[in-house]
Amino acid sequence: MRKLLIAGTSLLVLAGCTQKPDPSYTGYVEAQPVSIAAPQSGWLTAVNVDRGDVIHQDEPLFTLDATQAQAALSGAENRETAAQSNAQDLSKGAREADIAPLLAQRTQAQAQLDLAKANEARYAALAPQGFVAPTQMDSLRAATKSAQAALANIDKTIADKQLAARADQLKAAQATAAASGADVASAQWTVDDRNVKARLDGRIEERLREPGEFVAAGSAVLTVLPQGREFVRFYVPQADLPKLKVGQVVHIACDNCTAGMTGKIRFLSQVAEFTPPVIYSVKERQKLMFLIEATPDHPDDLRAGQPVDVTL
Repeated sequence: MRKLLIAGTSLLVLAGCTQKPDPSYTGYVEAQPVSIAAPQSGWLTAVNVDRGDVIHQDEPLFTLDATQAQAALSGAENRETAAQSNAQDLSKGAREADIAPLLAQRTQAQAQLDLAKANEARYAALAPQGFVAPTQMDSLRAATKSAQAALANIDKTIADKQLAARADQLKAAQATAAASGADVASAQWTVDDRNVKARLDGRIEERLREPGEFVAAGSAVLTVLPQGREFVRFYVPQADLPKLKVGQVVHIACDNCTAGMTGKIRFLSQVAEFTPPVIYSVKERQKLMFLIEATPDHPDDLRAGQPVDVTL
């Protein structure tokens, strides 16, 4: 009985020794570079960063010549000033200098009216005695009415001059001023956009252009490796594919890396990376490798190109 127990224990120990450890897969750290291109065409006057520099958001990167854009901005500002002045002028009445001649004409019209009334009154007193013909009295009354109409016309003209422009004219002028303000904002944006600033944190990977070169809109000037977007690529044989799924946690190890680093699988390739030359035999299937990508929990701890070992 003792021999049977010893033999059983030996078999269990042997089985434990022969258990296969979790497979390890070789891979590397990758980072997708981002191209920073010129938003407009123009001569490159300055590049403020160099390869390997760490950049942060709103940091100046490069500058395009802004001579033409500045001229366009100046023209837009002048047009805005003119439009605003016109709208403001239409919101006011006529100046005192414009009304002064009308006031002088009114004084003259008032004097003519006073004279016409006096003549009419004087001859009206003589009419009952028969010293004034009826036709003469009609002429005097007509002269008085004419003088009254002339005075009323001048008063109306003065009142119109003192008023602002019609509501529709004023509204059109104000709309023109607002449109000119929008043109100024657009021109200012064009000027500011020629001073390109960083919109992400990262490290300069390549400096593709130098000051003095003419760059077209959309042409890359710098390439940047964004901070915090590093990921791991590794390859597994086709036999291990059923063990993996998107979202699964994997363990990542590398030289001088933080111990216990983990990540989550984000992509499983559906296409084999290595294909056998002729047929799919059992032996050849072992050559089929599939690309897997995983996102580390702390991507800032890794650097692009760094080799890693991944275990499940």
